[in-house]
Amino acid sequence: MVKTNVKGNFVASLEEVAEKQLSKAAKLYLDQITSKKANATSFILDSNSPSKLKISPLLLGAVGAQTYFHEDGELATAKAASKQGVPFIVSSHSSYSIEEIRDAVPSSELWFQAHIFQDLELTKHFIQRAELAGYQAIILSISKDEIHLKADQLVKGTTNFVVDPIFAKKNYANKSPLAEQVAQEYQKRSIKWEEIQYIKQFTNLPIFVYGDLSLDDVRSSLEQQVDGIILSNINASNLELLEQINIIASEKLTVVVEAEVKSKDELNRYLQQGADAISIRKSYIYGLSTSGVLGAEEVIAQLFT
Repeated sequence: MVKTNVKGNFVASLEEVAEKQLSKAAKLYLDQITSKKANATSFILDSNSPSKLKISPLLLGAVGAQTYFHEDGELATAKAASKQGVPFIVSSHSSYSIEEIRDAVPSSELWFQAHIFQDLELTKHFIQRAELAGYQAIILSISKDEIHLKADQLVKGTTNFVVDPIFAKKNYANKSPLAEQVAQEYQKRSIKWEEIQYIKQFTNLPIFVYGDLSLDDVRSSLEQQVDGIILSNINASNLELLEQINIIASEKLTVVVEAEVKSKDELNRYLQQGADAISIRKSYIYGLSTSGVLGAEEVIAQLFT
């Protein structure tokens, strides 16, 4: 269990402790990568799922380059999630590879969040690697995450690229620094449905779309039978939007809300408003940064068990 000197809500107390321990750069990185940004884009999606998937009410959302916060990074997070029985969403920008994280938790539930890179073949291969490693779901991010363009954080999240044969072959003669090569993949300015459709044909796993989705996006998702959505634009001040989305989603679309809840009551409030699950990021990273596996595990326990 994590020891803090601050009384009151555990997650809020942990946040205060972690903020004092983290470097200025690490705090900036976490704030930037978990900030809510308006970035809505309409897509027409396609899937073959006839009904809503049943998932855990709590997920650990994707945060890249986790060795920025603890030397064991995603390996520690995966073990904490496994011990508490909740899914962990692995970022394509992870400090440890897709395969290394799976090896750390051979039988637990892992999801993989992929970005639509400049090179679609690289995106496709990342997804195929995740499926081959036994991951249970794929998330396609439509968000533009500027943090990937910052060199210091890029260095800590290049592992999946370094070990990938497609990336290695493509950049065999490239003399620029590795971080620049990786940054170029993230610099895709627009995402077309044809690209997503192309990628989807190479996996049999459930497909979720992550981002700041509008009501029209949700309608299109339902019409095209995408398996689920992860909403980054819902918070306590606009729960009426979640209610509207839930009405549209009906019983055929799994709705996950990305929110920084600090208690079971807050989590349950979102579930009562129609969310099927909550995805947290910042709070478990605070736990990871203070006490590794035990810290992340305690955050999960405070919210879930």
